[in-house]
Amino acid sequence: MRSVAVAPALQGHGLGHQLTDAVLRLAQELHAPHAYLLTTTAERYFPKFGFERIERKDVPASVQASVEFTSACPSSAIVMRKRL
Repeated sequence: MRSVAVAPALQGHGLGHQLTDAVLRLAQELHAPHAYLLTTTAERYFPKFGFERIERKDVPASVQASVEFTSACPSSAIVMRKRL
């Protein structure tokens, strides 16, 4: 999952929840076994969607090779996974 964000003026209306649900539905429709995300600020937000914190070493090499893992997100970002 890449960059779920809601403008401050629109927060609190469920848009972030709707965006996250839409991404997860699409991943399920595409028969993805898992959804992964990196976060530096929202570790407490995503467990309500079924995400759990995992170690970087537990992420498949194909995901670790993504731009997000290699350069877009800092190495200190928390990794989370949801089984689909």
